[in-house]
Amino acid sequence: MNFVNTWAAIFNPGDAPDCYFDQIAHRPFPEPLDAYSPVNAWWLSEVSRLVYRLEGNEVGGRATGRTRGQILSDVGLKESLFVDAGGSQAAVVEPLDAGSNPFVVIAFRGTDTLLDWLDFNVDLAPVRWEAGGKVHRGFKEAFDAVWNRLEPARRPGVPLIFTGHSLGGALATLAASRQAPTSTYTFGSPRVGDAVFGATVPRQAFFRIVNNRDLVTDVPTLLEHVGSLRYIAHDGRIVADPDESTIRADRTRRDPSFDRRPDLVDKLTGPPQELADHAPVNYVAHLERAVSGSGTRD
Repeated sequence: MNFVNTWAAIFNPGDAPDCYFDQIAHRPFPEPLDAYSPVNAWWLSEVSRLVYRLEGNEVGGRATGRTRGQILSDVGLKESLFVDAGGSQAAVVEPLDAGSNPFVVIAFRGTDTLLDWLDFNVDLAPVRWEAGGKVHRGFKEAFDAVWNRLEPARRPGVPLIFTGHSLGGALATLAASRQAPTSTYTFGSPRVGDAVFGATVPRQAFFRIVNNRDLVTDVPTLLEHVGSLRYIAHDGRIVADPDESTIRADRTRRDPSFDRRPDLVDKLTGPPQELADHAPVNYVAHLERAVSGSGTRD
């Protein structure tokens, strides 16, 4: 998959080209869920990207191209439930044929317009979280709108995976505090709560993936992150739990893909790297390359 450094890739991720799960179907999912898996990260980044895709029956949706269900079916999955309430959305993804390997993925949708993202970041005053500590008010309100409606998907004894990109990653983090999952993978998630809240989120099998200079992962500054970090360096390497000084030093190194953008207009008017690195498609491209072994940006 190619990197896409455009405004549309950031603020209209559901309009991405119809090339989901490219070269991925031959890699079984999930691999063991109790440790970080590059394959699991790749699959879940695609699910987190796919959930942005609007269906024809959604507000603003278009009945063109393949539906989420059709795309999932091609790789042996199905969307068994989609919740849309209070301006928040989440999809439940399961195997078409669970057989001896049942699992449930709950993928929370992030904001899909610049206006929505600005709305959430105006509404950032910390509020009390029932399990302990304080969390971003806008994130909590978005989470509360869908959580109870997802109860049918949360079945005893069935491995449960939370995932999401951007706001979706924040909601997945809140979900992990509310009900301990088997595994959680977030992509480009902002900070969600304070340190007391962070202690309510099981660190085991919680993986927070950050793409290089992704600006969203550094806000709101008064809150904290949770989980084990997988940091995508400027050259595509994925580094486990680097310290802050390592990240700061790496972020001074320019991403070579930005110097190779062929379109002059795109170079002059396109987004800065700090925003382009937040695009869901660019997370997928990095993680795909990590699994395929190419690893570096081109």
